Amino acid sequence: MKSHYLDIVRGNEAAIEYNLKQFSSSEHIMYGAYGYPDYANNAVPIETMASGYYCSDSKFYHDKNLLYIMNCLIDYLYSAQREDYTVDNRESDYKCGPILISIYLVRAYRIMKKYAVSEEEIALRDRLFEYLIPVSKGVCNGGTITPNHRWMAASSALILYSEVKMECLKRLADAYLNEGVDIDESGEYTERSPMYNRECDNAFLIIAEETGDNYYLECVRKNLELMLYYIEPDFTMFTQNSNRKDKQEGDVSASFYPDGFYHAYMYMSYLLKNPVFARMADDIFNNIKSRAGRGPGILWPFLLHHELKEYEPVLTDRPISFNIFHKDIVRKKNKDLSVTLLTRSPNFLFIQKGNLRCFVRVCASFFAVAQLIPKQIEKIDDDKYYFTMTAQGKYHGPLPEKPATPVWKEMDHSKRPVINKVQLIYHVDLTLKDAGVTIDIRSEGMDKVPYKVEFCFTAPCMVKNKNELFEGQQGKHMAFNEGDIDIEKDNNILRITNTHNSHIYHDIMRGSVPKSMSAFTIYYTGFTHIDEHIQILDVGR
Repeated sequence: MKSHYLDIVRGNEAAIEYNLKQFSSSEHIMYGAYGYPDYANNAVPIETMASGYYCSDSKFYHDKNLLYIMNCLIDYLYSAQREDYTVDNRESDYKCGPILISIYLVRAYRIMKKYAVSEEEIALRDRLFEYLIPVSKGVCNGGTITPNHRWMAASSALILYSEVKMECLKRLADAYLNEGVDIDESGEYTERSPMYNRECDNAFLIIAEETGDNYYLECVRKNLELMLYYIEPDFTMFTQNSNRKDKQEGDVSASFYPDGFYHAYMYMSYLLKNPVFARMADDIFNNIKSRAGRGPGILWPFLLHHELKEYEPVLTDRPISFNIFHKDIVRKKNKDLSVTLLTRSPNFLFIQKGNLRCFVRVCASFFAVAQLIPKQIEKIDDDKYYFTMTAQGKYHGPLPEKPATPVWKEMDHSKRPVINKVQLIYHVDLTLKDAGVTIDIRSEGMDKVPYKVEFCFTAPCMVKNKNELFEGQQGKHMAFNEGDIDIEKDNNILRITNTHNSHIYHDIMRGSVPKSMSAFTIYYTGFTHIDEHIQILDVGR
């Protein structure tokens, strides 16, 4: 985008400055954030530096020191490959194909191929091209671990194939693409992870470009449409539905910004003339600039697609208020308030006002199996949903005959009679409103069981109950006997109603997930049978 371009140049300059600090002039290698050199942190900077070196608007334009460093980095990359040309990611993976890193190297090569003129520039270009051969062998000799790796491998193989024409690359890409894309009707990939959705989207952009098949652009479009509905009031992304590490289970303070989606939204807005995607790209850009004082550092698209420097799209507002339900997640947002319902998680309800977040859990001390984790959401009406869960306990009597062994683990316990089989059943009705959510919790089955409802809030925060003020700190908790409770953070206020407490067996309740040490927790407690009506309300300021 034309209005973004110069700030993106500044972002690239900042990235190069960071790389220069990581470069050891005595060892001729780049050290990563963890204090050791590794394949990735010596490969990615080649694209970053090539972008800055060939950008006439950059202060690093034709800085020959960058040519020297890029040559040093290629030296290291040769030394870091194993005998079969695979590489190590020292954070976790070994003897893996350089499936993501190779994409950065090809982009750097394409920039050099387009702009190299001097003898030194051409020599570096040709040297990088030569290095793409062992990189390609590494990709062909590597495998995948996770679902998204398939698309990274296919995109890597295709972009390399377009330059080096090694047939093993084409076969590898075709084999993975033959498996079919794991995207559902809602636009969600298998891993349901914003972090890895962006990797899939970026991979499919490459696959579409290299194959000319717009089906893969349609996959990107569907996922980008879905991700619009995962934006929270503070412009972070909701990640608790993820199957991957960005889920941050139980961490109310974890934040994931959509920075990595900038290129996909920007480029797809250009390809599809989509004004909503253009707005999202603009919002991501402005959010990065507000936090970093500059734009993102992704300069390569403007060097390889010069028309993007003059691109001035029409912008149309992205969804600000909505209510969506697919599979096992409900997302309702009304301006600066969002409510989310989830299955498969003890944190089944999330509500966020501005940057004040809360998640809700329910547990009873019943045979250590009564943490409420809904398996499915039943939609009753547009704003009404229902959860249920059954927990079961039982005892066994003595064996009817003398066992062959007195060793407990070797006995046939299936022969024991069942005694006193009991159940505890939760029924939870949730009504989503523009100003909050209503929770109706009932139980049936076993009575006199201690239960707790816990509300975990972003800390630090201020807590008000009956005109008394308290400070809510990380890892701390409180319980109140009566009156509504107001929680405030940065002028955002949520109110929880129907305070009740009959015991203090809460933070160490048997069978419950551990108390969140990143949150401030408020407990409601009582004994079954449960029949409680609770509201969490946005009460403004």
